[in-house]
Amino acid sequence: MANDSLVGDALMGAALAALADGIGVLAAIQNDTGAVDDFEWLTANRAAERLFGHPLAGRRLRADDLQDGEGAGLFACLADCLMEKQAVRRLVIAPGGARWRIAATPLDTAPLSVAPPSARRTAPTVCVSLVELGSEIPAVPESDRAHRAKAEFLAHMSHELRTPLNAVLGFSEVLLAETFGPLGSPRYRSYAADIHASGTHLLSLIDGILDLSQSETTRTEMLEEAINVADAARQALAQVGDKAAARGVDIGEDLSGDLPLLYGDARALQRMLTNLLSNAVKFTPSGGQVMVSASPMPDGGIGLMVADTGAGIAEDELARVLEPFGRTDMAVPRGATGTGIGLPVVKRLMEMHGGRLDLYSEPGAGTTAILMFPPRRSLPHAASHGAASHGAAPHGMPLTVARA
Repeated sequence: MANDSLVGDALMGAALAALADGIGVLAAIQNDTGAVDDFEWLTANRAAERLFGHPLAGRRLRADDLQDGEGAGLFACLADCLMEKQAVRRLVIAPGGARWRIAATPLDTAPLSVAPPSARRTAPTVCVSLVELGSEIPAVPESDRAHRAKAEFLAHMSHELRTPLNAVLGFSEVLLAETFGPLGSPRYRSYAADIHASGTHLLSLIDGILDLSQSETTRTEMLEEAINVADAARQALAQVGDKAAARGVDIGEDLSGDLPLLYGDARALQRMLTNLLSNAVKFTPSGGQVMVSASPMPDGGIGLMVADTGAGIAEDELARVLEPFGRTDMAVPRGATGTGIGLPVVKRLMEMHGGRLDLYSEPGAGTTAILMFPPRRSLPHAASHGAASHGAAPHGMPLTVARA
């Protein structure tokens, strides 16, 4: 019988040693109340010892306990296994970032001869297997998570604000049109006009915040098509025409006749041009000028420029105004306050097109903003009909592209 026991132990030891997964048996260390304070390794194969980096037999577990993101480590896994009297599986993070899959199975009470001295009253035991899954997926830095949460919050709030604001604008338009009869006092009409103007301004701010937040999340989608740049520029000029006239600012255009089509997101281009022109008109005093121009670039790309004779920006503040909510400390014309959203939105939208925004300015001499689109965004006019009819895009690009 003794020889049979020795042979069985030898075979068991050989079987454990041959396993690629880490395997071990641990005995619980209980205090006077019966609670488990620790575990002691009774045996472990070489794979388990390689994972821990040292021999395990006779060693207490607490010295090597692992912790996952919720603080439940190997010790908690084994304790839960004994308490629930059933197999427990966990994923824990080992020192150095490695991920270990752990499976613990309760065994019969260990014989007193193999239990550690402090556990020889009952010595419940657990068999554990450990499998290394490789390095942990890098955690997202806290600052990135906070930035993403802020962007998503702004996007959500922008959508929520648009609903009541659209009602304000709609009803103010009804009042201005006197759809259901005259308002009576002329003051009412003036008030309705102020409400509509303020609501329109607020809607523009909300659109800017929404564009900014969407461009900073991973769900931004570009709907790309062939765009006539000259038409887009003239449409943007028309949108700011009334504001320019009210401020006494002259606006003009210099659009090359041989411009290629731009393969990009039409709404994004319109937003960029409108933002740049609105800024130019806003920060240019009465009697000043704003000019939009476009021409092919030597490398085959497209360049769009918006220049003004406004207040200008100091060189050391150019980087600040390209950051979200960044504003210059320079003196500006009356009523020319901004939120610091327009330029960052333009910068981000250009990056999504693979281009860049170049900003040049000098205090008192005005500001020039240049949108530089890469050559791959240029599309010959002759190819536009074929692209539209066959669904083909320049250089093999899809008509609809999801951008990060």
